[in-house]
Amino acid sequence: MIDCREAVRRMWAYIEHELEAKPVAEFEAHLDTCQRCCGELEFSRHVREMVAEREDTTPMPSDLRSRIEAMLAGANDAKEGSA
Repeated sequence: MIDCREAVRRMWAYIEHELEAKPVAEFEAHLDTCQRCCGELEFSRHVREMVAEREDTTPMPSDLRSRIEAMLAGANDAKEGSA
């Protein structure tokens, strides 16, 4: 089974339906046992929805979107380092 670090790494691809069947199965198996990653997934989906709603009215500059995604990835890495 994958660990939290790998689950977080796969999360955005999972949300965007860009994972192959085996990585999806591994990710979902991890979610079955990890409440923390389930919360991370819910939070990531919420952020994605907020960004999508904003883009419907005013497109987000690509550099800002990249910085937000990097910040979220860094926050997840920091959580892993303290666990």
